[in-house]
Amino acid sequence: MNRQLQWFPFLFVVVVVVLLVSITWRFSSNMSQLNKITPHPQFRVALLLEGPSFDQGWNSSALESISRLRDRFSFELQIADQLSAAKITETASQYAAQGYDLVIGHGVAFSEPFYHVAPYYPKTRFITFNGKATYPNQTNIGYDMKDSGYLMGKLSALMSKTHQVGYIVANKPNEAIQIEWFKRGVASIKPLATVHVKTVGSYNDDAAALKAAQDLIAHRVDVIYTLGDSFNLPVITAAQKANIYAIGYIADQRYIAPNNVLTCIMQDVNMVYTLILQQYANGTLPQGNVEFGLAEGANRLSSFGPMVPPAVQQEINHELQQIVEKKHVTSGSGRKS
Repeated sequence: MNRQLQWFPFLFVVVVVVLLVSITWRFSSNMSQLNKITPHPQFRVALLLEGPSFDQGWNSSALESISRLRDRFSFELQIADQLSAAKITETASQYAAQGYDLVIGHGVAFSEPFYHVAPYYPKTRFITFNGKATYPNQTNIGYDMKDSGYLMGKLSALMSKTHQVGYIVANKPNEAIQIEWFKRGVASIKPLATVHVKTVGSYNDDAAALKAAQDLIAHRVDVIYTLGDSFNLPVITAAQKANIYAIGYIADQRYIAPNNVLTCIMQDVNMVYTLILQQYANGTLPQGNVEFGLAEGANRLSSFGPMVPPAVQQEINHELQQIVEKKHVTSGSGRKS
């Protein structure tokens, strides 16, 4: 009996060692399999946002799109949102200094800061929207908004009973062209109609945009085209309270006021981000300025609200079809300028 007890510690140690070896082998084997299933990131991406990532518009669409694409293209992702103008240059420089392959500034506000940062980090590709690209490591994605502006001007005139239509937009140089074409669209239907344009400081200046909407309503405007990020929500809500019409922007915002939003010009951010990341992964992302619009599918029209008569829907859809067909005849998709 005593001999059996003497052997017990030795047997115990042997069993423990065998178990540890078995567990270690299984862990190493599982990690090896996991590494095969989850490859290391192929590149690193930093997404910079001027406004909040939850604005249900321009910024949230970027976050949703790039997050959805992360696993598909296997990249590491960092997000920086609500960046003031003073913080953009510093933030972009920090990510570039850390070796990020792509630094994406989601909006025109990033164009000027990236111009100053890009020359110092030639191995990083800087991408902006609606701005300009100067250096070889820059790409700018522009949205061709002329046709969208014309189409929404035409719809506004067709739906206005007071012959007074409103337009609220951020005071940015890139917005001037769409304002001009919106006016042309209105004039094509009602030459004597008045277009009231209100500009605010930024795409996220909710308070100023709400006041602008209230001023427009006081001037008997009965259709408002709102071209903001977060400020679309208060403008559409104001239109709903006044029982007038609004046209949404960036995303399908008809859910905010289904009986007041005529339609929305949607910018298919997911399509553009998919193309950007696919081209970068393949080594084919172009330098310089690239432009997308209705013909390329970057801009789309949402469904119409129930208040839009079938005849008006038909006229707008016919105009849209002509725009797309004309673009396909005269130019290729994704024009580089």
